Amino acid sequence: MAVAADRHWWYVATRQLLADVIVGPHLPAPSADTLFLDAAGGTGATGRWLADRGTTVLDEWEPAALTLAPSASAGYRPVRADLNHLPHRDGSFDVVVCITVLYHRMIADPAAVAAELARVCKPGGVVCLMEPGVRRLRRPHDVVTHAARRFSRREMSALITGSGLQLVRSTGAYTFLVPPAAAMAVLRRGQSASDIDQHEGGLGGVLGGLARAERAVLRHVDVPFGLSVLAVGRKPGQPSTR
Repeated sequence: MAVAADRHWWYVATRQLLADVIVGPHLPAPSADTLFLDAAGGTGATGRWLADRGTTVLDEWEPAALTLAPSASAGYRPVRADLNHLPHRDGSFDVVVCITVLYHRMIADPAAVAAELARVCKPGGVVCLMEPGVRRLRRPHDVVTHAARRFSRREMSALITGSGLQLVRSTGAYTFLVPPAAAMAVLRRGQSASDIDQHEGGLGGVLGGLARAERAVLRHVDVPFGLSVLAVGRKPGQPSTR
């Protein structure tokens, strides 16, 4: 992941998606003590756009990832942490992102983790969740990544509202990848292969171009499904006066 993050088209497109379309428009007004959380962010591959904007705590259990993350952005502050029991006080962070984590088989209860993420978010702050979509799709990449589940857009919205957050955005993404992913699920049934190892350049830039076109649409409307699904919630209450 650390090696692929700089050049694989999906990581580049996902950082842009989160920054420009999903989380970016809902960020609280920044100040000197604004604090972000990249929950279970691995090496910082998808969340470093946030660390480039301000101090970002990276909660991660894997020691190797914690060692690599600060090289992704000077803004990262790595902390070894269990996502199920975060070592942070209530209302610590202005923005909390958790990207492609809740699908994993090590997460016994996604709703409990979502509630924990909401707990550490400040009043007026935002929480963003992004997970694999199309619930019934099971493909080679899921085997490699130890996927226990995929999510519908409705389920993602329920994770947000069930945590006491106000839903401000819910949409699918990477809709153009659903047909080829479904085809590969049939053609390569029983195999295991990671998407990270394939099509790094996005078929000569084609996939990156499709992602840009989709982001232009997502700036104005939500879409009902996608190979990824995202939801953003705002914690009720007013931010504390700084």
